[in-house]
Amino acid sequence: MTTGPGQPSFKEFERDGWHRQAPHYDERAGRMTSEVVAPLLEAVGARTGMRLLDICCGPGYLVDEAAARGLAPIGIDIAPAMVELARRRVIGAEFRIGDAEALDFGDQAFDAVVCAFGLLHLAQPEAAIAEAFRVLRPGGCYAFTVWDGPERAAFLGLGMQAVLAHADMGVPLPPGPPIFQLADRAATGAVLERAGFRAVTVREIPIAFREARPEDAWDWFEKSTVRTMGLIAQQRPEVQARIRAAIIEAAGRHAGPAGVAIPSPALLFAARRPPLA
Repeated sequence: MTTGPGQPSFKEFERDGWHRQAPHYDERAGRMTSEVVAPLLEAVGARTGMRLLDICCGPGYLVDEAAARGLAPIGIDIAPAMVELARRRVIGAEFRIGDAEALDFGDQAFDAVVCAFGLLHLAQPEAAIAEAFRVLRPGGCYAFTVWDGPERAAFLGLGMQAVLAHADMGVPLPPGPPIFQLADRAATGAVLERAGFRAVTVREIPIAFREARPEDAWDWFEKSTVRTMGLIAQQRPEVQARIRAAIIEAAGRHAGPAGVAIPSPALLFAARRPPLA
C-alpha cells in the first residue's frame, strides 16, 4: 500500500471509518464481538463497585454488562458516532470521545481496564498498552481481545485470501501496523511485560461467524471492516466484483443445513500491574 498527498493519518482513517460503520455495527460485527464481554469481565475479576475503563467501547456492550453487575464503568471511543450509539443503547452510563493512545484520565484512576478488539485499529498499540498501565491502580488487571491469526481464524482468513488474490495492493492507504501482529502470543506477551505488566496469560475464545447465507459473509466485510473495505473501495468495479464473488464462494464451502458457520477465534490477553511493594 502507498500513501497519497493530502491523505489522512491512520488514526483519522480508522476514526472516520468506524464513524461511518457505526449504524451497521449491531447487525454484523456486534454479533461476534459481543461474545467476549463476559470473558473480559471474568478476566479482570469484575466485582461490585469496581472502577472500570472500557477502551474502544464501540456501542457499549461491555459497559452495559458491567453496569448491570454493579461496577462503575466508563467507555471511550474515538469515533463520535460510536459514542452516540453507546449513549442511546446504555442510558445513564458514562461514555466519552477519547483516544486510546492518549487517555484523558489521571494516573491510577481505575481498578481494571479492558479493550475488546480495539488495539487492532490503532496506529501505536504499544502506546495504548502503556496508557492502560498508567491509568491502572497497582494490583489492577488489564484484559483485551484480538482476533487470532488468519491461519486459525478461518472467516477473517477467507476475506484476506480473496483480497490478496484479486486486489491491487498498491492503492493509497495510510500506513498502519499489521492487523494480526498481536495474534503472536509470545510477542504480545513481551509487549505487555515491557510496559510493566506481570502475570500475563492468554487464552482462546471460540467465536464463529454464523449467518443464513454465504452472501452474508460479504455483507459482514462490507459493514464491519475499515481497512479491508478502504482497500476494496479503491479497486476497479470488476475487481471489486471478483473479490465479492471469491468471499461468497469461500463462505459457501462452510454452508450446511443450519446455515453458514466459520470459525473466527479470538485471543484474550490478561495481565496485572504489580502491587506496591
